[in-house]
Amino acid sequence: MKLKIFLIRNVAMLIMLASTVISLILALIMFFYCSSATADNSLPLLIFGDTLLPLMFFIPALFFRSKFCALAAVVSSFFNIVLRLIAIILYKETFMPLDYQSVKLLLQHTDLQSLRATLGGEVLFWLLPIIGITIAGIIYCCTLTWKTADKSSRKVSRKWLYFFSFLLLLSLTSNLLFEIIKDSPGEAFIRPLPLISANFAGETIRKISNDDSIIEPIPLSVESRDKLAARHLFAESENKADETCIFDKIIIIAAESLDYAFIGHVNSAMPQGITPNLDNFIRNYPSMSNYFSAAQPTSWGLTAMLMSRFDYEKEQTMKNPSVFSAAKTRGFTSCYFSAASGFFSSNRMIYRQIFSPDICFFHEEFVLNHNLEIAHPWGLSDKDLFAAAFSELKKIRNKRFIAVISTMDTHPKYFSCDLSEEEKRLYPTPFLQALHSTDRQIGSFVKRIMDDKELFDDRTLIIITADHTATHGENYLKRSDFMPARIPLILISSRPEVFKKLNTAKFASSVDLAPTLLQLIGCQIPKSFAGNSLFSQKNLALIRLFGDILVLRSPALHEYRVFVNEPPRNDEDRLFQEFYHSLYGK
Repeated sequence: MKLKIFLIRNVAMLIMLASTVISLILALIMFFYCSSATADNSLPLLIFGDTLLPLMFFIPALFFRSKFCALAAVVSSFFNIVLRLIAIILYKETFMPLDYQSVKLLLQHTDLQSLRATLGGEVLFWLLPIIGITIAGIIYCCTLTWKTADKSSRKVSRKWLYFFSFLLLLSLTSNLLFEIIKDSPGEAFIRPLPLISANFAGETIRKISNDDSIIEPIPLSVESRDKLAARHLFAESENKADETCIFDKIIIIAAESLDYAFIGHVNSAMPQGITPNLDNFIRNYPSMSNYFSAAQPTSWGLTAMLMSRFDYEKEQTMKNPSVFSAAKTRGFTSCYFSAASGFFSSNRMIYRQIFSPDICFFHEEFVLNHNLEIAHPWGLSDKDLFAAAFSELKKIRNKRFIAVISTMDTHPKYFSCDLSEEEKRLYPTPFLQALHSTDRQIGSFVKRIMDDKELFDDRTLIIITADHTATHGENYLKRSDFMPARIPLILISSRPEVFKKLNTAKFASSVDLAPTLLQLIGCQIPKSFAGNSLFSQKNLALIRLFGDILVLRSPALHEYRVFVNEPPRNDEDRLFQEFYHSLYGK
């Protein structure tokens, strides 16, 4: 009975002790997760930084026996634990820090469809009850705290005040220390929660204050344009089309999250025979070996590929042409086929608005028109998608067209079909099975196209690429992050002479695909495009990271980062800041 009374009377203190210990453990886990990102061994002190806000409430609660402060301390403790758990999961899955940009990205790509796909079809039957029970538990603990915080007639022992005051001092020191060493490697990942919260508040206020602003690109100075032209950027003479249409039918396969290094032919670390069809295509057709994803995830990757621009979100408030709308002036019909739901992140509405395809099919349209079943957690399997896309292409076989087919099987949760027991043994993980299955479906689809004389002739071009590089999931490449990296670009046609002068080892990124396609069909390349034709002399890959960071990759630059909204460090920064502002303003 005495123990029971003790527990009830001291519930707030016990909850604070437990939650503080849990917070420290989670922060320590986060630190060790990020140990590869930072070489500063003094940083474990930062694990105390998370407890600042709960302790600021709890010490007055102890001293004044304030039930309001006790409640605030308990709630903020639970909030801390939830935030740090999110940070650990986010880093483990995507190597992204818990900051405004990454959470904004998650919110933009999270809805009921994506929850079902990621967590399983039964998500509503187990996730919502867990959330309800958790909330009820927090309310119950807070109620106990409210009722019992001032029932004890004894004053709190000074040793508890000293103990929690010492923790508060450590937490304050931790946050101050972080501000001193905040430029250390890995700081974005282990940032204390109070500073993350301050960052969220500042970015939110900044966003609200700029919500009604109109994006006005800033014209380049003549000097900057000349310097960029010397690097073969904005070199209009190199991007100029001669109005000769070489191809009448262009089919682009944008495989989900397909790293260049996932292909067995270019990475001996992959299991033998994992991608036989892609291996064969790379051996027999022109293929870029230093072609990078210009942006990610999918919507940003497609914006780079179809609009030769970087920022999917900002494009929704602008009126820039896409490769689809530009090709329409040359009599091309445009198609976008996706295995995913059109309701996911309102993609159907937004893609129609900014990409302007004439035909836009998501899995809902395929289910309605082709009587298909949803097999993959995200929608259609690659097998069904390719079969349905082939049927749709046959309907426009007598027209000029550009078609983009966006697959999904290599997106977690991974999906595979038609694998034998021997193949499952050779490729034991869901990712490897999905990769092998997708390779088979791509190979079968390309063969089917090439066998069809109405769809494939000397004026047909098939392109195999990816929407972006891997952004999460199985890290078979042992990368330290999931920043945009190399993706495949394979050009399949019966006319190898077209690509004879193409330097396949040059550095380029997915913003360079749209101007290349328009040049191949003799179409004027819009001035809004950020990329250059692959046939130009440019040897530079432009990549945009979240947070308005422009990354430059070339034979001379391993990775050079330009922070476009910060004071320039040198002339190189200033030049590419002007370049970016000429696209999206300040």
